[in-house]
Amino acid sequence: MKKIKTPDLIIEPHPKNYKGYPFITLLMYRNQHILTIVDNSDKNNIYGYVLDYCAAENVNEEVLILTAVEWYQENKTKYPLSIEFSKRGLTKNFSKIYKTFNIEYVSRAIGPIPYFPMGIAAIKSIKRRRKKQIQPNIEIVKLPQSEA
Repeated sequence: MKKIKTPDLIIEPHPKNYKGYPFITLLMYRNQHILTIVDNSDKNNIYGYVLDYCAAENVNEEVLILTAVEWYQENKTKYPLSIEFSKRGLTKNFSKIYKTFNIEYVSRAIGPIPYFPMGIAAIKSIKRRRKKQIQPNIEIVKLPQSEA
């Protein structure tokens, strides 16, 4: 079977007259428009929080947006939004609307598609020193403990 080549994903910035939140992205996924906050992406998938599902899943959209605003203003280029939710203990609340979109079926995106290289080990190996025994001719001096 011959694999059908899918068109490349078109990523556009927000229009100049856009007055909304800068971290919100409109995805065209399987010919449907889906309003999301993209958490992260890789070469195969886009991961994000689908704002369109908030009402159906009983998710407090106001808390989600306010947390995202604070994250964006402070840390937008440092780590994904899901880490901010985890730090604040909100992961369980918002996991219901966290979805994975296969890039093959996303034809267009208006807004940011951040990429944070997660799971890539920066350290290849760690060299550990062997524990050496203290020689008997070395004197061990115990310091007095201070009272706290």
